[in-house]
Amino acid sequence: MAKIDPSAVDVRPRGRSRRRLLQLLIAATAVVGAVGLMAGPASAAQTCTGAADSNLCLAINGLGGNTFAVHVGIDVHMSLEKAQEYIDDPGDPFIVWIRGDDSGSLAEFLFTVPRTALGASAESGLSGDFDITVPGSLLNEDTGQDEIRAQVFLIDTDTTHTDATFVSNRIVGNWS
Repeated sequence: MAKIDPSAVDVRPRGRSRRRLLQLLIAATAVVGAVGLMAGPASAAQTCTGAADSNLCLAINGLGGNTFAVHVGIDVHMSLEKAQEYIDDPGDPFIVWIRGDDSGSLAEFLFTVPRTALGASAESGLSGDFDITVPGSLLNEDTGQDEIRAQVFLIDTDTTHTDATFVSNRIVGNWS
């Protein structure tokens, strides 16, 4: 059997093979471009405060069709025992509002975000997650760029006393 010298073999595509390779490259580029265009409406914005006494996060994710998933998450640092007391009390210890923010101050109330999870742990204290899907019109708090913040109230439901109020960082967008 004769040995073939690998350096003597021409492996470059010829004729139809070269055209087929070019077609595959064009198709791959088109797919990547289409995925990039589809990613536009599904934009996302998130901010977290990281404060010493709590961490409050607000996220707004585009779902397409001018609808948006709004997520608020909060960890209020406290002992496990105190956090469990809030959970054991009747009712919800958190109320979450989404508000407009004009010139750095809270403006009009836009909507309430319902609770989806509540928990207590030694690491985080009292934690809550809140989620809602809304049309862009609910995030449109004024003409032009919209400035949105979450405002979270921690309530002792035994006494109906508001123990603390937390305000997220601002997210700016145009959701109309």
